[in-house]
Amino acid sequence: MRRKKNKQHTCANCNFQFSTNTDHTNFCPNCGQENHNPRFPLVHYGYELLEGLLHFDTKFIYSLKTLLFRPGKLTVDYINNIRGRYTPPFRMFIFLSLFGLLVMGLYETNLLKKGLFGDAPVPGEKNMTISEMFDKAEDSVKDNILAPPFSWILKNPDVTNGDLRLLKKIHQDSIGIWLSDHGYANNVISRLFAVNKKIRISRQMTMPEAVAMVTGIFKWLFLIMIPINALICFIVFYRKGLFYYDTMLFSIHFGCFFLIIFPAMLLSILMMQSLNNLLPFILAWLFLLALLVYLAVSMKKVFAFGWLSTLTRMLVACLLAFAVYQLMHYFISNHSGR
Repeated sequence: MRRKKNKQHTCANCNFQFSTNTDHTNFCPNCGQENHNPRFPLVHYGYELLEGLLHFDTKFIYSLKTLLFRPGKLTVDYINNIRGRYTPPFRMFIFLSLFGLLVMGLYETNLLKKGLFGDAPVPGEKNMTISEMFDKAEDSVKDNILAPPFSWILKNPDVTNGDLRLLKKIHQDSIGIWLSDHGYANNVISRLFAVNKKIRISRQMTMPEAVAMVTGIFKWLFLIMIPINALICFIVFYRKGLFYYDTMLFSIHFGCFFLIIFPAMLLSILMMQSLNNLLPFILAWLFLLALLVYLAVSMKKVFAFGWLSTLTRMLVACLLAFAVYQLMHYFISNHSGR
């Protein structure tokens, strides 16, 4: 949409008289000031803000359709400098981020209605700290220390809540001994996850505070991972003529796709969770499958490798990104909250 601008017959800055029959009245030819009176009602500025962020026109709709149904084409066109028909990547990302944050806020509110150990919170649970709730859990409940992808390659034996209570009590310097006693390898990764587990079961935070902290970390990490994912793709898919700018475009566009399908999944779970407990599980797997298929097709389109090479490189890139995400998440979590 073109912005409505209130033209004047005289330049307010230098008193230059504009001719009524000239087309050159957008800027004063004498001093260069724009011939535009910015004084409008407040609603006009709200309109201009929305227009500046979203640029509601056929470009935005066409960009969304291309993003959703033609994986990788948006990135390829931008790399080839075909961009006049599309909404700029950062503008699209900002709008979809607002949509995603709104939906995640609704999901977070719904999550706070649930108990930590089941659908219905026990009396007074929301006023109890995480540490107090853990202390009330049964000793025989089994758990693990490591999370994927590290649990796939390192020893990750089961431990009980009783074992974890020992971890909760010991000094941080003795964590290596605890790991060895319970069948874990005493290395940097295992210690990081053990420290995180110790902090999590010792938190002096209520359930609402913990949920707000975790979702906040997720939101910041999502932004941080955009340039990191671009760097990983640049390394894994490296070829002559490929620039970091190209992989950054790909990372932003894939982030935009994620910001559409992830909130859609959360909304579906909110609407269907009361119907069948199995439906959220099925939706989560369908969401993951859709992400992987979209990622494979878009990578094939953008980086132009054969299918076998694309899938192999995609697997490597996903494992690296997942590992970096987990390490950053656990490191930030260890230094957040109380």
